Amino acid sequence: MSPQKKDRSNWIVKKFSSFDEQRNWQIAQWQSQSGAARRQAAWELVYDYWVNIKKIDPNELRLQRSITKLTKV
Repeated sequence: MSPQKKDRSNWIVKKFSSFDEQRNWQIAQWQSQSGAARRQAAWELVYDYWVNIKKIDPNELRLQRSITKLTKV
């Protein structure tokens, strides 16, 4: 499987004069995003880390349930 090329055409490039200015701008940008956009960004970070860095099968990212109670029938 070849890695997908990310669309970075919507990225904003900006120069800051201080770290605090950058931090405040980033906070404002994140707060202007919807909850769905924030979850999507978080999921992309998790997926990239697991699949591209740790080289783990993406199917392992599914939610998994543990058995909590076993009864005899």
